Amino acid sequence: MRFSPRYAFPPLHAYFEVTYRCNLRCDMCHYLEIIEDTESNRKYKEERSAEQVCRTIDALPRLAAITFTGGEAIMKHDFQEIFDHACRKNKVHIITNGTLLTDTVIKNLLQNRLKSIWGSGLFFIGVSLEGGEALHDEITQVPGSYRKTLRGLEALIRERNALNSRFPKVHITCVIGNNNVRDLVPLYEYAESLGVEVCNFVLNNTATYWHGKDYDQDDHLSQPTAPVEPIEPQLLREQLDLLEAKSRGFNCQLRFSPNDITPEEIVRYYSNESSYKDYRCHISWSKVAFSAYGDVHSCPHYRLGSFDDGPRGYLWNEERSKKFRERVMKEKIFPGCLGCCQSEYVGPGK
Repeated sequence: MRFSPRYAFPPLHAYFEVTYRCNLRCDMCHYLEIIEDTESNRKYKEERSAEQVCRTIDALPRLAAITFTGGEAIMKHDFQEIFDHACRKNKVHIITNGTLLTDTVIKNLLQNRLKSIWGSGLFFIGVSLEGGEALHDEITQVPGSYRKTLRGLEALIRERNALNSRFPKVHITCVIGNNNVRDLVPLYEYAESLGVEVCNFVLNNTATYWHGKDYDQDDHLSQPTAPVEPIEPQLLREQLDLLEAKSRGFNCQLRFSPNDITPEEIVRYYSNESSYKDYRCHISWSKVAFSAYGDVHSCPHYRLGSFDDGPRGYLWNEERSKKFRERVMKEKIFPGCLGCCQSEYVGPGK
């Protein structure tokens, strides 16, 4: 019997938005509205408990990598319990702004580091850094956040080196913008000097994700994304070329997101000349994600249901999931997907 592409093998990657609390207010953040609502109205009290999140983790296959994000994941009061539980079975990745990486937090994280490529534990930490001090603090809207992030990041690298450990590997992530385009090369140089493994520069995705309980954003898929703030093409291309030239002599891997995007396409994107039709999406066959309220999705716009809705927990091959895969197979990508870091660039006419 032929395998139907409406179905999928168990997910290879699971994302957990464990909380929408955050101590920063990055002006380009997709989740800024729900972060403000969560903090102002104390909605974090309604988010899933460690026990509930751990039950979701137990439903996932052992081979699935787990990413914890937010908000700021470390702000969740029972995050350590969740993290410890995940590390006993799966490979774990944390995305953080780095400001809460105190000596105690770092020690607790590194106790669960991956020790063998065949084992489980913390294998990657991603830290967000948006440029030099003044600019970073302007973007995060919190004075002093740059220094806190650097202090945490450098302490993490130092402690990992003291343990003579390969893991966790570290990536720095920066959103490309008109205000920080001249900071990209210095940031990459800093990553190299520190011993960071990956420096990832991502497109500024103008979509907004509202992952309130039982959210419904299906219609966002068909709505074109808002224009991005343009960057002067020649200046942007010069900086991208400098990054590429640096990468040939650096140990720190240079990455751009979405996957396979070219410098030419990045310039087009920041000239608002890109077409969503030049991208593809395959995440509904490989990645599952959970909101802080237990809602399940692969595409952040398209809610599949609640973790508690079905016997299989993450609704991977339930009817709504299969219908979405069928729709993706037919349309390949949607207007609301332009700029999404989960997409893949394939170029015109593919």
